Amino acid sequence: MTMSTESPAERIQRRKQALAKIRERASQLFAEGARGMQIASWLSDAMDTYTIEILQETLADFTEAEQRELAQNSAMIAIGGSGRGEVAPYSDSDMIFIFQPRVASLIARLTKRIVPEFWDAGIKLGQRVHTVRDAAASAIADPHLASSLVHIRSLWGDESLAAQLKTQFYRKVVRSRLRVFVDDCIEGREEERATHGATCQQLEPDVKKSLGSLRDVHLLQWVAFAHYQTSDIDSLRRKNVLTSDDAVRLKQGVEFLTRVRIDLHLHAGKANDTLSKDEQLRIAKARDFAHVEGQRPVERFMQEYFSHSMAIAEITQRFVSRHRRRSIASIVKRQVMSHRVNRYFVLSDSELDVSPSRLTKICTTLDDILRIYHSAAMYRVSLSPRLIEAIKSTARNLPSGPSPESSRLFMEILGTVGRCSATIRSMHETNVLELVIPEWQRVRCLLQFNQYHHFTVDEHTLRCLEICESFADEDSPVGAAYRNIHVKQLLHLALILHDAGKGFEEEHSELGRRMALDICQRLRLSQHETGIVSFLVHKHLKMADLGFRYDTTDPQVVLEFSHEVGSAEKLRMLFVLTAADVSGVGPGVWTSWKADLLADFYKRLMTTLSGQPPRFHEEERLREIRAHVYDSIVPLEPESDEIATSLRQWVDKQLDGFSSQYLTMTPPSMIARDLDIIRSLGPGEIRVDGRYDKTSGTTDYHVIADSLYSRGAFHRISGVLTARHMQILGAEITTSFDGIIVDTFHVIDEDYSGVVPQSRIDEVASSIVQGLRQEVTAKELFHRHRRYVTEDAEAPTMGLPTRVEVDTDTSDKATVVLVFAHDRPGLLYTISRTLFKLNLSIDLARIATHFDQVVDVFYVTDNDGRKITSDEQCEAIRSRMLEELEKFELSTHRDFVS
Repeated sequence: MTMSTESPAERIQRRKQALAKIRERASQLFAEGARGMQIASWLSDAMDTYTIEILQETLADFTEAEQRELAQNSAMIAIGGSGRGEVAPYSDSDMIFIFQPRVASLIARLTKRIVPEFWDAGIKLGQRVHTVRDAAASAIADPHLASSLVHIRSLWGDESLAAQLKTQFYRKVVRSRLRVFVDDCIEGREEERATHGATCQQLEPDVKKSLGSLRDVHLLQWVAFAHYQTSDIDSLRRKNVLTSDDAVRLKQGVEFLTRVRIDLHLHAGKANDTLSKDEQLRIAKARDFAHVEGQRPVERFMQEYFSHSMAIAEITQRFVSRHRRRSIASIVKRQVMSHRVNRYFVLSDSELDVSPSRLTKICTTLDDILRIYHSAAMYRVSLSPRLIEAIKSTARNLPSGPSPESSRLFMEILGTVGRCSATIRSMHETNVLELVIPEWQRVRCLLQFNQYHHFTVDEHTLRCLEICESFADEDSPVGAAYRNIHVKQLLHLALILHDAGKGFEEEHSELGRRMALDICQRLRLSQHETGIVSFLVHKHLKMADLGFRYDTTDPQVVLEFSHEVGSAEKLRMLFVLTAADVSGVGPGVWTSWKADLLADFYKRLMTTLSGQPPRFHEEERLREIRAHVYDSIVPLEPESDEIATSLRQWVDKQLDGFSSQYLTMTPPSMIARDLDIIRSLGPGEIRVDGRYDKTSGTTDYHVIADSLYSRGAFHRISGVLTARHMQILGAEITTSFDGIIVDTFHVIDEDYSGVVPQSRIDEVASSIVQGLRQEVTAKELFHRHRRYVTEDAEAPTMGLPTRVEVDTDTSDKATVVLVFAHDRPGLLYTISRTLFKLNLSIDLARIATHFDQVVDVFYVTDNDGRKITSDEQCEAIRSRMLEELEKFELSTHRDFVS
């Protein structure tokens, strides 16, 4: 045993400095342009040396005899990432200590001492302690340990123990239970993907664990080790279990992702595997990606990233699928259920396959490939991995552009409901889709660098097609519309093309329309069919724009758009396309609120396009609503007929004052309840009802107030809610015939991450009453409930300019004011207060927030209820609004957060 004069603090500091030098050298290698795998290999060697030095220093506290015993009867072995030699600057160290039973007490002392040494030095040590037999048994029970033991390297001690571990592990954990081992690896990876991203086009991917990441390469290696006792990519290529092209693409992908991962670690100064949007911008700039037409540097960088992640995901999926053994029961079932379709194909209950000897005869041209896909779609099955690999190999050497036969087959594939989306996704993965539609190559892996879209253009499009097909089984207005479409292949083609114009400077809907015309001509579609597809591509944003931002109960809006659409069939397609497009943006974007708005708009449009007078049906619907309200509000046995008649007359008068929007979008029972409150409302009285919805996490504040408070009510309520830290998601406002206010605000209470207590709701309701009575001003509330922050709010992520539009064409009764701005606390209050100061009355408001951008729409009149029509007045409104918004953006927004 040796004695050290170095204090523990000095030892820790020395080790930290040595570790910092290792990372500093890695940073130098990176700056000098070394390849990612070269840096990872150097780091692995350096960390091996560093680890062994700590071990040897720890052993110095043992006697020489104890040290000999440990060196001869135990071993420290690198496993997992450390075992592969793929180390990032701030990676954990994955180790296992293997020992002979005779040194159990010594190894327990050693590991108890050494683990704190690593932690003190700044390294997280993942370590296990086992005998060879126990390690194998533990690996059977722990799939994570089992996959880690695929890659082992002896660092110190008796190397024969590492050899024994490798032999016993393969014999007892892998070979004797191969199917279970492979299944465990696959299931563990699927669980990891679900947590870190189940699409390889995730816009902020984890380079280690998302789909198409380094972990997918590891999965391929684990499965390969199980079957071939090697995980080396070149060895697998030499064994002809990986094609040369797949091996090259895997190695290129590993190199690209490894260098990105090292970059992320070095820049963060800690373990970080998430490629955030900020990091994407930084790396794109550091790699000197240039701006090209329609693509920012960051979008070009991420397109390259996604091309690698997609290749890794696709190659791994094929390899794993080909090597995943079926159970005896499934093999027997497959043999019983399989039958020959013709001379070439074998069809099972889930797969279309072909014998290897016949591949060259049935997979040589684009026509051949599309016949295969057509057969799979017709039989509603997938292609076997063997067929997919053959198609991918053939497609690589084929020219683009469909023949008449290819065009016919492709359009028939698009008409196969239930298998269309799966077939098109497979065609995308085998690069066949761009042989039919060369323009698809442009959107492959194309990033949309904004806060709205969650996926790349190609992934968004494929998801839209999948969502569209799912509508066939949905009991909803959009489901009924989809089922009633007669020529679904035109809708499916339009979905594939709807974002094909992205990635250029020109507006993508207009460019997409021209692309659609060319593509339809190449596919030999008729003029009528071409017109439908090009219309859907050109107008794919229009229905959502009108439905979510405008008053769709306005007959002018309905009539003008109906005229633009022109037929019930095109309307059904546009309705379904719009629903699929919004749903495909990302999780949670398609809400029940949006579904209801769009369905109501669709019904109005369909009524018009069906040839029925819209007002007749509108009045019919309102009569039904009135009947429901009568049943709810009029006593079943009134004191007299005179009282019943008087009550009906009063109800009619109040309903005449409400907006069509309120009447058609509010449940009759709610209208009846509002009328009950209005009937009992005293002079100067205000009723506020707040209700929290656990499902959505939102609170609705429903305000009914005497007409005394109508002027300026909207901006006063929005001011109170903002001051009390509410994020206003939406608002519906209306007035009764007598001018009674009936307003509803949908908010998120930012002071509560969970359930909002009733006491809080009551406090806010009381503040609303005080605000309407002008007992307290919004400014006083802002200061009373202010938050103190040390930094300014972040700049807009999307960087869109503030814009105000004043529209006199959309509505006959009101002027429409549209505001596009960066969302900040106090924005809605500022807008509504400015409108109030302009002597404008808000009749209807639509509040919409897309991440950090708002698009707010206000229907306004003057104080006498007249529409503003003169150009001078409209320009004055626009200029004043812009002036106030610019002032708000530059400085006054701070009043609401500090």
